[in-house]
Amino acid sequence: MSAARPKEWRRPCAFPEEQATTLAKAHQLHPTVAEILLQRGYCTPDQAEGFLHPDLHRLHDPWQLRHMKEAVRFLVSALKEQRRVVVLGDYDVDGVTGTALLLDFFASCGFRDLDFFIPNRMEHGYGLTPASAEAVAALRPEVVVTVDNGITAGPEAARLEAQGIAVVITDHHLADPSRLPRGLVLNPNHPDCPYPFKKISGCGVALKLTMALRQVLREEGWWSSERPEPNLLNLLDLAALGTVADVVPLVDENRILVHHGLKVFNQGTRLSFRVLRKMLNVDTVTAQTLGWKYGPRINAIGRLGDAAPAVKMLLSREESEARELALQLESINQERRELGEQMFSTALELAAAEEDPRGLVLFHPDFHEGVNGIVASRLVERFHCPVVILSPGHGVLKGSGRSIPELHLKEVFDECAGSLQRYGGHAAAAGCSLLPEHLDSFREHFAECCQRILPELPPPRLQLDGALELSGVQTTLVEQLALLEPFGEANPEPLFAVASPSSDFRTMKEVHVKWEIDSAREVIGWNYAPRFSRERPAQLAVALRFNEFRGQRKIQFLIQDAL
Repeated sequence: MSAARPKEWRRPCAFPEEQATTLAKAHQLHPTVAEILLQRGYCTPDQAEGFLHPDLHRLHDPWQLRHMKEAVRFLVSALKEQRRVVVLGDYDVDGVTGTALLLDFFASCGFRDLDFFIPNRMEHGYGLTPASAEAVAALRPEVVVTVDNGITAGPEAARLEAQGIAVVITDHHLADPSRLPRGLVLNPNHPDCPYPFKKISGCGVALKLTMALRQVLREEGWWSSERPEPNLLNLLDLAALGTVADVVPLVDENRILVHHGLKVFNQGTRLSFRVLRKMLNVDTVTAQTLGWKYGPRINAIGRLGDAAPAVKMLLSREESEARELALQLESINQERRELGEQMFSTALELAAAEEDPRGLVLFHPDFHEGVNGIVASRLVERFHCPVVILSPGHGVLKGSGRSIPELHLKEVFDECAGSLQRYGGHAAAAGCSLLPEHLDSFREHFAECCQRILPELPPPRLQLDGALELSGVQTTLVEQLALLEPFGEANPEPLFAVASPSSDFRTMKEVHVKWEIDSAREVIGWNYAPRFSRERPAQLAVALRFNEFRGQRKIQFLIQDAL
C-alpha cells in the first residue's frame, strides 16, 4: 500500500456578487460569511435565517414518525399500570446517552420499576442479538424499549414477544427488509416512515419519543405539583453529545439540538457533565469538545468492557459517585488509546503488504474488537480508501468498517452478504461478523466491489471556503464565523487559503511553528516544524480563531494543511 497522499485542495464555486450582497445586507453579515452560506446551500435570506437562528420551534413534529401514536398510547398504558420497563441501549455514545435520556425522562414521568441493559460488545454483540435478548429476558421485564438499535432484530424481538415481553424499537440505522421487526418501530429510516429528516441520531429519536409522550400526558392531566412536568431542555445536553459523537450531519434539526444542548452544557445543569468539565479542564464546551473530549471517554468503556458505568455516571446525583465513575472512564480511555496505537502500528504493517488496493480488509489475531472502528478510521484518513478491520471473537470474526464519500459501505456489505453472518450500518460506517472460513471469500467480494465502484482511487480532498490576505483579516470576520457554529459533519469549520508568510517562523518545543504577523495576528502550526524545516510551504490552509491571553486578543490563523 502506498504512503499517505497529499490532499487535493478544492476551491469554492463562484456565486454572482449580487446574490452574496443581498444575503449580507439581509442579515448584516460580513461578505465572506455570506459567501460561505451560499457555498453550503443557504442561498436565500429565509434559508439563511433558518440556519443562523436554529430555534427550537423549527424541530420537526415527532408525530411524523411512523408508529409514534401507537408507541405513546402503549407507554401511557404501561405507565398507568406500572409495568416493569427495561431500556436496552447500545454501547457507543449515542446509545449510552439515549439510554440515560429515556431513563431520566421515564423516572420523571413516574415509572417506578425501571432498569436498563447495555450489551457487552464481546459477549453479546451489537444491539438486540440472541445473546442480549436472553440477557434482557433474565431481567424479567414486561416492556423493553430499545435505543439506537433493533431495526435489524426482527427475529430477536419476536422471541421476546413470544415470552410475553412487549418491545418498542427506537433506532435510526438503515433497515434490512429481511429482518424488520413487526411490532412498534420508531425509525426515520424505516422504509414506510414519512419523517422528513432521515439523519437524526439514535439519541435524537429517543428525544422525539419523550416530546410526544410528555404532550399526551399533559393533555391527560398527568402532571401536578407532586409530579411536575419535566423541562425537556434539560435533556438536550445528552441529545447534543449523542448527536455529535455519532457523526451525523450537523444540519437541520441536528444543528438545533446541538446548538441548544451546548447552552445546557455551558450552564452546568447536569452534575456528571460538571464533574467531567472540571476533570478535563474545559473552559467553554463546543461541538469539538464533545467530539474530542467527552465522547471518547464515554465511548472507551463500551469498547473495552461494560458500558453500564457510563450510564450510571450520566444519571448520577452524588458528586463523589460521579467523580469516581468519571475517573474510571478516564482510566479505560487511556487503556484504549494505548491499545489503539499498538493496533494501528500492526495495521500499517499489514497495509504495507497490499499492492495499492481500492479497499483494505485487515485481520490480526491480536486485534481487539472494541478498537477496530478507531483503527479503521485512522487508516481511511491516511490512505483515503474503504477499510474493514477484523478481530477474533467467540468462533467468528467481528469487523468494523469505515469508508470514503465515494463508496457506500452498507451497500457494499449488501453485495457481500453471502460471506457475512450479520451486518448493518450506514454509508460511512458499518459493522459485520463472519465465520473465519469465509474470510477469503469476503476479501474477494469486497475487493471486487471496491474495484468496480472505484476503478481509480480518488484523492483525499480538502474543501476551502475562500482565500484571504493575512494582513487584511479583521476581528469582525472572525466574530461572525462563530454564527456558523456548531461545526461538525456536513458543517465543517471554514478553511481559507493564505500565502505562507515570507518571514522566518519560530519553533515552539521543537515541533510547532509560529509566525508573528503583527501585534494583532499570528499563524500557528501544531507539529509542522519537522515538515517546514525540510521544505517551506507556499500556501497554507487555515482556520480562524481568537487567542485570548492575559487580557489580549489576537486573531489566530491555525494551520490545517500546507502546499
